[in-house]
Amino acid sequence: MTSDQQSLWSRIQGLVIFGWIVALVRLLLEVVAPEQSMYFGVYWMMPLAYLYCGVTRKWDDLPWSRMALSIVAVAFLVWFLPNAVSYNIAAFSGWEHGRFSPDAYPTLIARDSGIATILNGLMVSVVTGVGGSAWSIVWSTLLIWMPGHFRRRKLQTA
Repeated sequence: MTSDQQSLWSRIQGLVIFGWIVALVRLLLEVVAPEQSMYFGVYWMMPLAYLYCGVTRKWDDLPWSRMALSIVAVAFLVWFLPNAVSYNIAAFSGWEHGRFSPDAYPTLIARDSGIATILNGLMVSVVTGVGGSAWSIVWSTLLIWMPGHFRRRKLQTA
């Protein structure tokens, strides 16, 4: 890595902190207004953060492959980790509303022990992490990489 390239963490830090704030607000909404919580979350808010990155040209210097790997790291930190915490809090608290209802959140492993309950939450978190990665790669390609790519092409032809 050359001195003019940012480290991965410094590049994704703002996205991760924004995603954690959104995830925390979503968890709080599950407690105080569960019927409203489905309208707020990282699936809706992270594309706005990607749009901000695209507009401010913060990631214009990255090739698509490096941008995609950075976004996968963001998805792990913003989807997998917060969902692992949320789904385990919900399971141990006995929540059965909203995204934690038995219809929306099927039990993959019988929750007959603490370890099985944690594993169940982790399995759902893996699924949401993979889904969040795919969602984020699509949106970041459209909102971060493509505008930067077109700006670079325009500069090369000028």
